[in-house]
Amino acid sequence: MQKYKYKLEALLKLRKFKESALKVELGRINQEISSVNESIKKLKENINQSYQDQEVALSEATSGQMAQFYPRYIQGQREDIKNKENLLYSLQKKYESKLKEVSLAMGETKLISKMKEDDFNKYKHKIEKKQHENREEMNIMRHNLKES
Repeated sequence: MQKYKYKLEALLKLRKFKESALKVELGRINQEISSVNESIKKLKENINQSYQDQEVALSEATSGQMAQFYPRYIQGQREDIKNKENLLYSLQKKYESKLKEVSLAMGETKLISKMKEDDFNKYKHKIEKKQHENREEMNIMRHNLKES
């Protein structure tokens, strides 16, 4: 009896590899999104801390340069936040696009897996049918031997 071999096994492996590679990319993008969100959070905390530091500094005798520093620093932090938010937006778009690719790849993999399963079931049915025919033939031969 021959061993079962699926004709599209190489294609199935290729599809599974592509699916896993896309999932890795999706995870990497997700990590970047988390990192950018954390960076934005940190920048906002820096702004709040700067306001507190500015209050303390202005309550005491302060030079003009120091008084000018805080607004410029805060403005720079806000611009950095805007840049990070733009990056976050592009990463989210990239994530959505990659998510569509992953779902398409998963669909292709599932389709080929289903085809393999159906093919295996046909193979199994064919083998079982052949074994059943062999048993019937053996039973008929035994029956004929007993009669003779």
